[in-house]
Amino acid sequence: MTGTVALLFLALLLAAPGTAAASDAAPHPAVAALAAAGAWKPVEPPRVFGPDTLYEEIDGEAELFLPYGMRLLTVAVVARAGAPAGEVRLELYRMDSPRDAYGIWSQHRYPDQEVLRLPSSEAVVSDTSADFFRGDTFVRLRAKPGERSRGDVVDLASAVAALLPGSGSPPGEAQALDGLPGRVAGSIIYQKRAILGYECLAPGFEARRIPPPDRVRVLLVPAGAGRLARMSRELPGFRELPGSLYRADLPSGPLWLSGTGGCLTGVAGELPREEAERILAALGTASKGPCTPTP
Repeated sequence: MTGTVALLFLALLLAAPGTAAASDAAPHPAVAALAAAGAWKPVEPPRVFGPDTLYEEIDGEAELFLPYGMRLLTVAVVARAGAPAGEVRLELYRMDSPRDAYGIWSQHRYPDQEVLRLPSSEAVVSDTSADFFRGDTFVRLRAKPGERSRGDVVDLASAVAALLPGSGSPPGEAQALDGLPGRVAGSIIYQKRAILGYECLAPGFEARRIPPPDRVRVLLVPAGAGRLARMSRELPGFRELPGSLYRADLPSGPLWLSGTGGCLTGVAGELPREEAERILAALGTASKGPCTPTP
C-alpha cells in the first residue's frame, strides 16, 4: 500500500506542471464571451500560441511582438450567426502590460489611416481590417474582401472591445506627445528597441514633427538610472552643454536632449539650437504630468 501511495503522489507531482501549462494555454476569454453573446459564432476551434511557438502562426512578425512581452496569442475564425460565409480572422494578443499592448498597436498605426472611435479606444480600420488595443490585449481583425467585409470588421471590433477589460487610452507620455504643436497625427510610437538606431534611447516614445524639415523626430524617454551615462558612451559626439542641455551628432543630424522631471525630452533633425530649445521647452511643459517622479 505504501508503494502505491508513493507512486500516486509522484504521479500527481509530475502532472501538476502539465495542468498549469494547459491552464496558461487556454484561449483568450473574449472568444468564449463573444460566442456566448450570440451575434458571432466560431467557425473552427480557436488556436493558441505562446512566445516559443508564435513563429508558427506569424512567421516573420514574431520578432516584432516578442520584445513587447507577448504572452499568448489566440487565433479564432468567426462569422456572423446565420452568415457563415463571411469569415473574419480574430487575433487576440495578451501582452505583459497595457503599455506593451499600446506599443504593438502603435507599430500598426500610421498617419492618414482611417480611425474608428470605440469606447476609450481608437481603432485603425480599412475595408478588410481593424486594429486596436484595450487593457493588456492587442486585437487584429482581418476579413476577405467583399461587400460585407467592412461592416463585419467594424461591428466585430465594437463587439470585442466591449468584452475586454481595461482601458484603450494611450500612456501619459503618448498623450503628452499628442498634445505637442506640430506633431504628425498617427506618428507616435512606443519603441522597446532602438530609437533612431540606438538601443540606449529605448524604451521610449517618438513622434514625427512638421513643419519641414519632415525628418524631425521628438522623443520622450524615461530618464532612468545611468541613462545619460550610457548615452555618453554610445551616442556619437555626445556632450553636455550649458543650460542642462545635451547634444549628440547622429548621422541623421543633431540630437538635442533635456531633462524634464523623470524623463528626457529630445528633438532630432537638422534644426538650429534655438529652434530645438523651443521645441524642448514646449515638450517639457506638455510632459509634466507623466514625467513627474514618483515620491
